[in-house]
Amino acid sequence: MDKEKILSQNKKENLYLDEYEKHIKLQGKSFGLMFVLFICILILFIKAVCKEPYYDIMTIIGSVAFGSMGYEAHISKNKSKFVIALFFLLFTGYYFYKFLMVGL
Repeated sequence: MDKEKILSQNKKENLYLDEYEKHIKLQGKSFGLMFVLFICILILFIKAVCKEPYYDIMTIIGSVAFGSMGYEAHISKNKSKFVIALFFLLFTGYYFYKFLMVGL
């Protein structure tokens, strides 16, 4: 390939973000996801100690896990990850149903 073709292809690939910016965005989103899970687990622990229903927090944790694993399964086309994502979807559905039955 000639120099001009390589430069034009590189411009198209880096039209929106360069690799460093993509890496920073991905790390920020990953950190945010871990922080949300940490807070949910903290609230879950507090609710368990206070003997309050915890179905809402379990629904949030399950939906975060389903979203993450479902997206990964969709992108990678991996059947085992799809099965795990389906498990998290059922987990979320179960706890959401329990949350609705306890009452808002």
